[in-house]
Amino acid sequence: MQDIILMPRYSKNKKPVKVRKPSKPIDGINHRLLREQAEAATKAAEYQAIMPEDNALPTREELEAKATELGIRFDGRTKDKKLGQLIQVRLTGE
Repeated sequence: MQDIILMPRYSKNKKPVKVRKPSKPIDGINHRLLREQAEAATKAAEYQAIMPEDNALPTREELEAKATELGIRFDGRTKDKKLGQLIQVRLTGE
């Protein structure tokens, strides 16, 4: 006798699972997604207004100006990270 091979979707003692597709709007625009994106944008704008981003690293020119002001010797091979550490050490007095 030949066995009947059932697809996983229609396996024994299981009901077929119907996958729902999102409905297509008449005008071609998914307004729910637009509303969610607009809400996310307003939240991000509110967050930026509350917390201004001042965590930017100082530029090379700022580091060089501060180092010359403090009397720290450096040259072009000195990395920004190392120059920042030297300035920090001089400011804290360690």
